[in-house]
Amino acid sequence: MQSGNELPNDSRAKYFGQCAVMMLNALQQESDADPFSEVTSVDLSAETERGHEGIYDQALSNALAAIVAAEWPGEEANSQGRVHFARVLLKVIAEKIRPEPATGLCVIPDRDADVRSPLERENRLPEGFWDTRIDVGLLTDALDVSGRARHGSGTGRLQRRHVQALLALDRHPTLRTLLGAQSDRDDERAWHEDARSVDQARALLQLIGDEEAERRAESTENPNEYHPKHNPDGHDFEECPVCGHETFCVQGLDMWGRVAIGQCVVCSYRRSPRVADQEGFGEHVTWLMGED
Repeated sequence: MQSGNELPNDSRAKYFGQCAVMMLNALQQESDADPFSEVTSVDLSAETERGHEGIYDQALSNALAAIVAAEWPGEEANSQGRVHFARVLLKVIAEKIRPEPATGLCVIPDRDADVRSPLERENRLPEGFWDTRIDVGLLTDALDVSGRARHGSGTGRLQRRHVQALLALDRHPTLRTLLGAQSDRDDERAWHEDARSVDQARALLQLIGDEEAERRAESTENPNEYHPKHNPDGHDFEECPVCGHETFCVQGLDMWGRVAIGQCVVCSYRRSPRVADQEGFGEHVTWLMGED
């Protein structure tokens, strides 16, 4: 994996996002709280899974190199043109920005504060929401923790507080790739789950045979059948894309209203909302092109 040396900032930003998502998912914390949240009920000492120390260092190195290159061009590298290690980049930032006395954070003000879109202004985000807050002390501590593990002298159990400090860097305009990286990862997982559901459904069909599948299809009842009074949000059965029977129980539709979410009551194939949204988007685009 690349360390951030000799990369353009857009590549650093993308790589940071991919690694940061891995760290977010490595947190051993059941809470689904916003990772940027400062709510005190979140256990900031919750530890990450083992083996992510190198990923953390790579994410931090790429993020800091991108930020320093954007804010102080040339300061991210030495006289030979080699990009500094993360620890040195943190020292550069600390030298350039005086930490706030109350928080100890080095803050880079939002350079786009005066050109925010009407939608952003209507959302009334707190003043300074897009400022980049860099916790040099905590990020340095994270490097110490991960370094001990990578060199065989410690457990390297990074904590939520370390991950939060890393994710906070995504506020900088040269980064802002975390949400996109998380969405890409969620899409990938959804398609893997869908493929597994297809395999399981086919295995079940092979186990019970065509005759039993046909019998089930003829005798089954729709648990979410439409009724104008008792179940106005219900749907008729649709054809299952795996077994081909009209036994796919529709529990909702994608955001475009084109692809069903639900499960087949014969073969058990299940289509998730995320997969339905992606398939529905493709059908919607095809429809729009046909309209032209």
